[in-house]
Amino acid sequence: MKAGSGYILCALLFLLCSCQKELKNDNSTLKSNTVHIVFRPVVKGQPLLFNQPYTNAFGEDYTVTAFRFYISALSLKNNNTGFPVTSEVKYRLADAAVGNTLSFAISPDQNTFNGLSFQLGVDSIDNVSGAQGDDLDPARGMFWTWNSGYIMAKLEGASSYSTVPNGNFTYHIGGFSGENKTMRSISVSVPQGRQITLKDNRITTVFVNADIDKWFDGAHALSIASNAFVHSPGSLAASYADNYAGMFSIASITEE
Repeated sequence: MKAGSGYILCALLFLLCSCQKELKNDNSTLKSNTVHIVFRPVVKGQPLLFNQPYTNAFGEDYTVTAFRFYISALSLKNNNTGFPVTSEVKYRLADAAVGNTLSFAISPDQNTFNGLSFQLGVDSIDNVSGAQGDDLDPARGMFWTWNSGYIMAKLEGASSYSTVPNGNFTYHIGGFSGENKTMRSISVSVPQGRQITLKDNRITTVFVNADIDKWFDGAHALSIASNAFVHSPGSLAASYADNYAGMFSIASITEE
């Protein structure tokens, strides 16, 4: 009996180890899919060039000298169902002047998607927690005070239509509570309604355009002549947030 029990125990242990090995192999297979997300600052579909003259919908000339925004809660979507990327960092600060902040790799748990969603901004909890580290470090130039919190998105430049004495415009958009909160939920779909199926050991790159021209002409008509300076929460900041919520689109997807 003792010998028989020993054989049974060994068999069970062997079976358990085999199952664990298969599970590990399954997980590695799931994680072999890599998706690169690349945000591309553009103006009317063309790559943004700092200090390059542009014209908005009101016929106003402008140049851009700074463009930044926070990305959080990234999910891939499949027929409107979101799949959070569990390994993704909580916040990323995308800065048009720092190329390596605009692209990053993720390893999703699912292998099909037809859209992408994320939050633009910093949630209320982190806004009332004071200055923090990493991409939320005040040294990044995106933090006001504990009372006002973080700047969700920033656009700076110059225009001959600006009423500010030096001819600049500065839009520092923030506000995390009430009707004037400026965090926005962004959802973009794959062009032509395509369904993307990830393949093992292949890299799929999703190019997401962020069209700066939408800051002026989107849900609201916001000319530079009328508004050249926004540095505090309020209804005007919320209107700019409504506009920049519509600046994103998936431009293309490649596989290699």
